[in-house]
Amino acid sequence: MKSSRADYFFSHGLTAPVIMGVVNVTPDSFSDAGQFQTQAGVNHAAAVEHGLNLARQGAAILDIGGEASSFHRPGIGPIDPQEQLRRILPVIEGIAGRRDAVDVYSPFPQGVTGGERRTVLISIDTRSSVVAAAALQAGADIINDISAGTDDPEMLPLAARTGCPIILMHRREERAGQAPPTYDDVCGEVIGYLRQCSQDALAAGVKRHRILLDPGLGFGKLAADNWKLLAGIGGLVDLGYPVVLGASRKRFLAELLPPDLREAGPDGWLARDILTGDVTVLAAARGVKIHRVHQVPLARQALEVVARMNC
Repeated sequence: MKSSRADYFFSHGLTAPVIMGVVNVTPDSFSDAGQFQTQAGVNHAAAVEHGLNLARQGAAILDIGGEASSFHRPGIGPIDPQEQLRRILPVIEGIAGRRDAVDVYSPFPQGVTGGERRTVLISIDTRSSVVAAAALQAGADIINDISAGTDDPEMLPLAARTGCPIILMHRREERAGQAPPTYDDVCGEVIGYLRQCSQDALAAGVKRHRILLDPGLGFGKLAADNWKLLAGIGGLVDLGYPVVLGASRKRFLAELLPPDLREAGPDGWLARDILTGDVTVLAAARGVKIHRVHQVPLARQALEVVARMNC
């Protein structure tokens, strides 16, 4: 069963925070659009090498997606499941076939994680149960659903049936040209929503130890909402499920940068990556276990700081 590798990891590998590296096989993702696109189509081999390199750099999980999720941007919309599969299946198969030969970097000293050799896990970033099912067959271990199982009624039953861990994320619908949603109490509303989503997953038959929660930074939230969520992240941790945090390169980080570094581009992304490292340190100290990032080495250094200060 696909769950055995992930079950062992979540039972033994989360004694310290870990990194989830982003592998977007898309032409339109917000910060790494088209990095594997060629005139002939997707360069799947390059995406596989990128993923394996992220594992060598310190990613314990590789999050592979074939659909951009920033629907508030003009021109970004849902992608047909078959097109998603065309993009992601060769990448998942390629990484799954070679990951046992990759020496996954562990930044933690002996005694912090036990020093065991780890094999990188693969998560499939999709809202479609059709895509998720095919990805699991190809070697994926985890479902990462930004809709928390609400866009596809078959998603939670699929996770239950396959024994697959699932990440449930909070979001509010946000469309191009529309004002972002507002909250009276963003922390309370997000925590309440994810509490209900976890209960729905349990009712569908997903085991408690296979449920992970993500507050959904940047998904239908103003910059001030994101900062409030980070400040109150301990309340989500207190629900007792592993928390996944995706602060990497989000727009709200750019508010802290000089004007010439706020826009998209290599310099701007690097500046946001450095801020992401700062957030990673503080969030890890508050109990966040999984940090979804684009720039793995900087996040690895941030977690090295946490590990050594907690020894």
